[in-house]
Amino acid sequence: MANGGELQRQAQEKELLAARFDNYAKDLITYFDHIKTGSVESGPVWTGPAAQRFEQDTGRHRSDVDRLIEQCYLASRNLRRMALQLRQQAEQATTTI
Repeated sequence: MANGGELQRQAQEKELLAARFDNYAKDLITYFDHIKTGSVESGPVWTGPAAQRFEQDTGRHRSDVDRLIEQCYLASRNLRRMALQLRQQAEQATTTI
């Protein structure tokens, strides 16, 4: 079994990875929301059949992106739960020594 210090290090690594997944999810939201398919104040960004196809494709891919975002958040929550368990194990390891 790993010692308390090693378990704390592993917990911190999981927390850092969880933060990365949170940032990935936030970035996906930001990037996808910045795709210009509609109009801006000065008029349409893009018009015509190609623009319509692009907008339809974007709508279809939105659910895929939403699923990916949720998976990133789920991974983050799981990593934080594992980090908490590791910290508890580290605490037990130091109290039994």
